[in-house]
This record gives sequence, structure tokens and C-alpha cells, in this order.
Amino acid sequence: MAMQLQRRHTIKRAGDFAYVRAEGRSWKGRYIVLNVAARRLNGDGNDSRFGIITTRRIGGAVVRNRQRRRIREILRAHGAPLEHGRDVVIVVKVAGGEADYAGLREDFIRLVERQQRAEKNEVC
Repeated sequence: MAMQLQRRHTIKRAGDFAYVRAEGRSWKGRYIVLNVAARRLNGDGNDSRFGIITTRRIGGAVVRNRQRRRIREILRAHGAPLEHGRDVVIVVKVAGGEADYAGLREDFIRLVERQQRAEKNEVC
């Protein structure tokens, strides 16, 4: 099932990014780092929110925007396991500036699987 990435599903405030990176758990892949924290509910419902960080170290504006578009498309296609009550921040690593769509997608799917296994083990 593909999810729709709407405005209410995006993290915009610096404080929210900082919360996820400080309080959440992270999984590091070859091209990206996946940070996941439980959603601090403030009347916005139980939807998950997503944020993408691309720094100048990965390249110029064209490269950064291309990688952000690719990550958003990957979230639309494969982000369903992260849909329920989480804040997710994806940081593109320096190596991610050179990555193609397939490489980013494989890295994301692998990290989501690791996150799901870790979450399942916490419950048991």
C-alpha cells in the first residue's frame, strides 16, 4: 500500500527534528540514517510525520533536492510500516549524495526492516 505524503505528514520545526534525533533510536545504513521516535501528540492526530535532512556536504542544491525528491518517493512507496504514531527523520549521509534511487531504496527498506525487528523485540 502506497502512502500519500501530505503537509501534515512532514516535520518542519527545528525543535521537532532535534527531539527525534535526541530522544529516538537510530539505524545507520550505507547512504542514510533512519531516526525514529514515538510521536509527541499535540492534538494533530496519530499520523506519523517525516523529515529529511540533506546537508551541503553531500553536494550543491541540485544534488540535495534530487536526493530529497528520491527519499519522498521512497517514503510514498515503502513507508507504510512507519505510518502509525511516529516521527521519522531521514538524514542523507555524504555517500548518499552519489547514490541512485535503487541504492537509496534498498538502504531504506533494509533499515525499516531492522527498525521493525527491534520494535518487535522490545515488545516481547
